[in-house]
Amino acid sequence: MIDLHIHTVNSDGDFTTKEILEKAELKKLKIISITDHNNINAYRDLEEIDIFSTYSGKIIPGVELEFCYQGRLFDMLGYGIDLDVMRKSEIIKRGFVHTTVDKETSILNHLKSICDGLQICYTQDLKINSAHNMANDVLLDDIIGYEENKAILDSLGIYDRSTFYRKHFCEPSSPFYIDNTQNACDVYYVTSLIHKAGGKAFFAHPFVYGLDNIVSIIDTFREEGIIDGIECCHRKHNEEQINFLLGYCDQYGLLKSGGSDFHIEKHCLGYANRGKYALTEEIIDDWVNDVPFFHPSSKSKKYK
Repeated sequence: MIDLHIHTVNSDGDFTTKEILEKAELKKLKIISITDHNNINAYRDLEEIDIFSTYSGKIIPGVELEFCYQGRLFDMLGYGIDLDVMRKSEIIKRGFVHTTVDKETSILNHLKSICDGLQICYTQDLKINSAHNMANDVLLDDIIGYEENKAILDSLGIYDRSTFYRKHFCEPSSPFYIDNTQNACDVYYVTSLIHKAGGKAFFAHPFVYGLDNIVSIIDTFREEGIIDGIECCHRKHNEEQINFLLGYCDQYGLLKSGGSDFHIEKHCLGYANRGKYALTEEIIDDWVNDVPFFHPSSKSKKYK
């Protein structure tokens, strides 16, 4: 089995890089990729870890880059990237923490005011403790814990962090909308950067965005030749969506990938479709041997 979409504490995951390796070993995953948001610090962590005694599988150097297209935020996965080239880029220098406590506090206060108008309960002294605490996540984690909020949250289609972020925080028609696109890179920048770094660009989890025109967007990216493949198998893609994307890639000669988008313990490492679809090596058979695997540098303290 494999998992090519995993996050660590270097972006918004709950686990350290070493803990991810330990979990991958327990799951007997043969190939993984750590794909933190706008961040490749996990690969520096790997230089300090005795990889060979922790994880017996292979690691594809990866990253998940945020970009803006048609006024919305999307993600692009890069696999087989040259980490030195990637580190010199503006988006990586900027890193995942591209905010401040003050900025997130201001956003949180705005979101609280929206809750007041919608009569959604929240903890009055709710606050931002660090720049890693994104206001949308802090609020969602709080309001979803109130039983009296269930009916209105269900009516708004808010069930977890992802639905709140994609369908409200990033949705211009929602009262919770915050425009975070001003400083985002465009799709041409992130795909050209991945290719400059010798990697392959995969459009991440297309059906997670909840857009009616997502296939048209994929068509445009394919026709312009800026993507190499699609993340067909994802934790939030159902079987019908997975099969559609696999067929689309076969029809148009695009590469396929799959990952759980692992952040927290309840996400099923090595599985898509909420733990129902095992991610097997066959998904990536036609390209995995064309990309480099991660090896500790000769300067690493744990080099063997």
